[in-house]
Amino acid sequence: MILCNEIVMESVSTFWTLRLVLLAVLIFCGWGITYKNKDNNYFWYYAIIAIVVYSLIQGLRFDRGADYYLYYEEILGRWEAATTLGESREPLYALLLDVVHAFNIPYWSVFVFYSGLLITGFMLVLKKLPEYAFWALPLFFLITLESSETIIRQYIAISFLFYAYYYALKENTKMMLIMLLCVPLIHLSGAIIVGLFLLIWKIDLNKLIRTPNILLGIYVILYVIWDVANLDAVSAGLSDVNGLEGTNLQGYLDDSDRWFTEEGDINNVVGNTVQKSIIRDITTFLCNCIMIWFGYYACKQDERLRIPYYCSFFAIIIFQIGGAIELIMRMGWWLCPFEPLILGGLLFNFKGPKILKYSVMGIIIITYYVKFLMQVGKPSVFGNAFVWDIV
Repeated sequence: MILCNEIVMESVSTFWTLRLVLLAVLIFCGWGITYKNKDNNYFWYYAIIAIVVYSLIQGLRFDRGADYYLYYEEILGRWEAATTLGESREPLYALLLDVVHAFNIPYWSVFVFYSGLLITGFMLVLKKLPEYAFWALPLFFLITLESSETIIRQYIAISFLFYAYYYALKENTKMMLIMLLCVPLIHLSGAIIVGLFLLIWKIDLNKLIRTPNILLGIYVILYVIWDVANLDAVSAGLSDVNGLEGTNLQGYLDDSDRWFTEEGDINNVVGNTVQKSIIRDITTFLCNCIMIWFGYYACKQDERLRIPYYCSFFAIIIFQIGGAIELIMRMGWWLCPFEPLILGGLLFNFKGPKILKYSVMGIIIITYYVKFLMQVGKPSVFGNAFVWDIV
């Protein structure tokens, strides 16, 4: 692989060894936080290990993810090469880049910082929900792995969603609102997600929705009858929207034929390397049904899960509507990082026969763990390099 005239000597074995080490560390730390963390007194012993290992292994990657090159160029100060969708950057993100350029901070440490910002936000949430950490922590890695390596700036903003949720759990409204304000100042599309977050926070949807039947019904109906080709009409309408000149959003609207139609299928973006699998489709469908149905009852048992539950539900619906269309997936990726908390919550709070619980557990393991382990030894779509591979 060649990037900016630098030769990369990447190793598939090193790539997978480090990924497996990271997964093992997160499983261990999640186990410790849930089962060996008496009165939450030992939380940070495990949390610091998870934060450091995650930040280093994820942050020291090189040229992995579709957007990595753009952010690499921005960190180095080559804005013209990187800014392809508009002339402006959101103010908080632009300020971050100004600091990086002013102090000549090495690019690799910036990516480590981005990864650290994300995992620290999630760990702070687990500090308030330690009983769910055994399942939630490793699942966070598995669920966000591909998206967090690709949509880098969006995940910087997602970090602040977790900080906001942490302060919501602490009932510190002022700090929650400050953290939410940071989201669109880093990535403008986050304003939509902030609005949804505040809606869920302010309105107790569980009082309006007395059963998960309607939520599950919406998903199943969409799964059966929805055709992604219906988004062609959305594309036609968006192409006529004005008033966003000079922003990244205008770039998306100008290219709405690609972003909102099957032309923007992720398979096209990565060169048809995403393999279709009936088994994967079935397990994903079942796992989504589990999150909607059993997650609802976990949410009823633990009101703290209300924000993750409804964020997860909307993520599932967005993915179902958008299929593999890249921009729709990016909107779903705003919300799917909350799914590990629901999966951890529903397993911990599960009420019912043991055989049913083990069946649910098995579907979750197949959907995420087995899918991940089946890729072991195979080259990554975007390469396998780390910063030390540059010579």
